[in-house]
Amino acid sequence: MKKKTKIIIIILAIVIVLMLAFLLYFKLSFISKGEVRTAIVENMQVEESALHFESIDFELDNKTYEVEVYYQNKEYEFIIDAKDGDVIYTDYRSSANESGSNSNSNQSTTSKEETTHDIGLDKAKEIALENASVKESDVSLVKQEQDYDDGRKYYEIEFIYQEMKYDYKISAATGEITEFERDSIYD
Repeated sequence: MKKKTKIIIIILAIVIVLMLAFLLYFKLSFISKGEVRTAIVENMQVEESALHFESIDFELDNKTYEVEVYYQNKEYEFIIDAKDGDVIYTDYRSSANESGSNSNSNQSTTSKEETTHDIGLDKAKEIALENASVKESDVSLVKQEQDYDDGRKYYEIEFIYQEMKYDYKISAATGEITEFERDSIYD
């Protein structure tokens, strides 16, 4: 009985040490939710008390925080790099852009490598159809949706035309076709 107790204690100690090591790694590797709030406040250039943070979700696979925040009764989305706190994506438009003075009214604040300009689902579908040299009336749409990959927004468009399935992944920021596949519907 004594030997079993010692083994159980050793196993529990190992589990506790591993959990503490993981927590320490997490604390040292990623910014805190408070630092996420600070990054958003600085990006929006408003007082934190004016914001209502609906959710701050950590995405381990992308190493990002996905944040929903309300400001002046409008909902905004942010994707924040969990390592350095940089804004990767936001649909928040600064007051300079909203006023329309010397700027494109569709242009949002800039982030790491791209702007938060969004071409929209309809434009993405138009780009895919144009690339395939087909008309929308001639195809059967299978899927048209937005998604995120590595913190970047993109549109996925799938359609069938003359027994071929076309699958497009299009950058929401630039309209660039980042992935394309064409396969027989019988494959």
